[in-house]
Amino acid sequence: KLSSLAAVAVVGTLLPTLASSQEEQSSSLRRKDNERGQRRQLNLNQFHDPRSEFVKQQSDAIQHNANSARPNILFLLLDQWRPDWDGQHKDTRTGPLPLNMPFLDEMSRRGTHFTQAYVPSPFCGPSRACLAFGKEYDETGVMDNKRWSVDHTQWTTVYKLLRDDANYHTMSCGKDDFYEWDYNFPKYANNPNNMPVMDLGFSDAIRSDGKVRVAKDADELFKNEAYRTYLNGITVKKDDGTDINARQAYKGCFIGKGAPDGCDATSFQNEIYPDDFVRDKAIELLHRKPAGKPWFMQVNFPGPHPPIVSTSRMAASVMERQWPDPINNPGFMRCPQQTQKFKLNNQGQILPPQIDGRCNYAAELENLDALMFSIVKHVEEMGELDNTIVIVAGDHGENLGDNGASGKGMPWHAAVSTPLFIMGPGIRHGRVHEGPVSTLDLGGTWLDYAGVSSMAPGMTTSSLRSILAQDMSLPRRPHVSSGYLEWRTVIKEMPTSPEDPTLTSYKLICAKSPKGMKGAPKSATPFPAGEPWHIMLFDVTRDPDDLLPIEQLRPDVIAELLPLLPEGWCR
Repeated sequence: KLSSLAAVAVVGTLLPTLASSQEEQSSSLRRKDNERGQRRQLNLNQFHDPRSEFVKQQSDAIQHNANSARPNILFLLLDQWRPDWDGQHKDTRTGPLPLNMPFLDEMSRRGTHFTQAYVPSPFCGPSRACLAFGKEYDETGVMDNKRWSVDHTQWTTVYKLLRDDANYHTMSCGKDDFYEWDYNFPKYANNPNNMPVMDLGFSDAIRSDGKVRVAKDADELFKNEAYRTYLNGITVKKDDGTDINARQAYKGCFIGKGAPDGCDATSFQNEIYPDDFVRDKAIELLHRKPAGKPWFMQVNFPGPHPPIVSTSRMAASVMERQWPDPINNPGFMRCPQQTQKFKLNNQGQILPPQIDGRCNYAAELENLDALMFSIVKHVEEMGELDNTIVIVAGDHGENLGDNGASGKGMPWHAAVSTPLFIMGPGIRHGRVHEGPVSTLDLGGTWLDYAGVSSMAPGMTTSSLRSILAQDMSLPRRPHVSSGYLEWRTVIKEMPTSPEDPTLTSYKLICAKSPKGMKGAPKSATPFPAGEPWHIMLFDVTRDPDDLLPIEQLRPDVIAELLPLLPEGWCR
């Protein structure tokens, strides 16, 4: 372990650099309005409504009374979305990030952008279970991506409260990672094992699988899932003009199987791309919803979760830009279309579909940005955008090769947090909120705006309205928590030190095995042999990349945060 004296020397050397980097990122966020006019624009008028210019910030707080109009709620949820790959961060520790996301630029201009949005657990199933049940990770019993247990069939979800208590028309489409056997909208048409059914709380839904499961040849249990059925039912053409089943082309691109040479620039285009399919289903749900009733819709995009696959058009769109390397891992996840030579096919297209690489992660995000815009544009064309709250977030982050680790399930900022944007009636425009919040509280926010005053027993989700409407009289969560299997963390905004009242965010991590430290920076102290726990502390504000552990310098902060961990963790 570093001695305190050595640690002080390290901090004295690195903190100014870290603070300078953070200030540069904050300045970049403040400059976004000026930069936005110089960036590429969608040719759809950016869904501007002149009436929105007359909304005054001082009247943004929503008044909940019998006469107030309850807003529609559109929740656009991405899968495995790294927090700094949101189009607002122009610079990273390893170089510029040339990501173009004009829809999110507009979301930031017309709403509130959260720069420290933590997930209750950085894994798909647990994170979404926390959101659905309005409970912290340790309270849901969904500890990993295994299916929900039979016990959960008796639980109440926030969606059910919206539908039954607030009389909302609730909708969902895409890869939700919820319990398969909803009695109204099961993910699969067959239930050969007679699994118990539950009411997830949706009035209408079109549910689909993730990228890999769709590509696998299904047994009797899974064969009738919506996206697989769609692909099985259509034919596409290959580069040479021959016909091929669309799912065979999909399998060739995503898992390297299917018809020989089935994955090419012509056979696998955006018309059959998984995220585009979910966008189409979202618009289908909007078309068939009842009129004159408030609605909620959760759109569960499968991207940019791996496998990271780009169509020819997507791959070409990012090919000429330089993408930053992972932290402490140069050369990893390089752009494959920049390192290979390609021949023209008979359609005059250069690139076949591409897999992996940070550039193709960016290509998925830029495609998602356009898809999200098209859904919001559709809501505007329906005449309902003025009374719709739009929320964009991820279920968790993606380490993307930093410190030698990719994926999720880790306590580092890139994996345990996600972008979060919210805009709509009563929500402040152009605000960047830099304090920690939890995506667990999205459910409480929906219920708050819908006028639901009584939650189900055990729900601990709260509302973000105090931030969105800048009403400081409303309660706010004092700290946020997250966890997964071998570790737990708590993040709290507090004074930097007794001598410095400037607020900063401290993150305390408790790991109970070396597995809980996967992807740790080289500067982290190793897990102590023979000890049951290991504690790490980071100043997230000054050190957003978790490169400088400070547990030996701030025992006072550790003493304040330890009691906030779940019972039995490091105490």
